[in-house]
Amino acid sequence: MEQFTAPPTSPGALTDPLAQLRDIHLPAAIESWPPAPGWWGLTFLGTVAILGFIYWLWGRWQANKYRREAIKQLDRILDNYDTDGDVTLYLYDYQLLLKRVALTRYNRGLVANLTGEAWVAFLDKSSNSSEFTMGAGQALIDGNYVATHNVEIESADIDQLHQLGRQWIRKHRDLPLDTGSKAA
Repeated sequence: MEQFTAPPTSPGALTDPLAQLRDIHLPAAIESWPPAPGWWGLTFLGTVAILGFIYWLWGRWQANKYRREAIKQLDRILDNYDTDGDVTLYLYDYQLLLKRVALTRYNRGLVANLTGEAWVAFLDKSSNSSEFTMGAGQALIDGNYVATHNVEIESADIDQLHQLGRQWIRKHRDLPLDTGSKAA
């Protein structure tokens, strides 16, 4: 029989039992490709969300194209007023532009026949303000029907009216359903 012999020991080996352990074996590196199925799903959902947001932005930009065109036309009307100084022509073109914008946005039956106080009340309701009935917009109540040299028309604040029209074009919104039925 063979006899078991102890390995030669050094004086430090007897005092340090950890010296007899083998080195740590590290696992293999985790592969980064292909990603786990969860990452594929997250990538797909993220892509769909980004494309949906871009589609929504594009639709919103297209839906507001009439607003951008109306503001350009409003600026042209002001430029024409600055050139010739005709308040009556300005008010006529201004009202015509606001009416065209309203017909683009709202039901024709609701907007087409509005004039005077009903018209400015509609403008206020659709913009959630009172500037047309109580402010500079009062010049629209009967501005197209008053003689050219009327003091009330000549004193119309064109700059404030222009800003009011710009604000209405940018900010007008849907009317509550009950408002539409009362005005029609």
